Amino acid sequence: MNDIEKNIVQFLTSRGFLDGKKTVKEKESLTETGVIDSIGLLQLVDYLESTYKIEIPMELITPENFDTLNGISQSVMNLKK
Repeated sequence: MNDIEKNIVQFLTSRGFLDGKKTVKEKESLTETGVIDSIGLLQLVDYLESTYKIEIPMELITPENFDTLNGISQSVMNLKK
C-alpha cells in the first residue's frame, strides 16, 4: 500500500467510513463493499484536493478511477504530475 492509499484509509477511518475492524484491499470496490457512498466520495475528493493541492475534474470521477484505493491513488499521482 502506497502513501496515498494509506492517507485515504486514514481519512475513511477518521470519518467513520471504516472502523478499526474492517479493512479494504487496494483493488476492492469501495462502493460495492459499502465503505463509501456518493456523499462520502465528495468528501474524499475535497480531502484529496486540499491535501495534494490538486483539482480533480468531475469527468475524472468515474468507477474506473474512484472506486478502489488503487484507482484513486493512480488518479491522484497522475494529477500531481
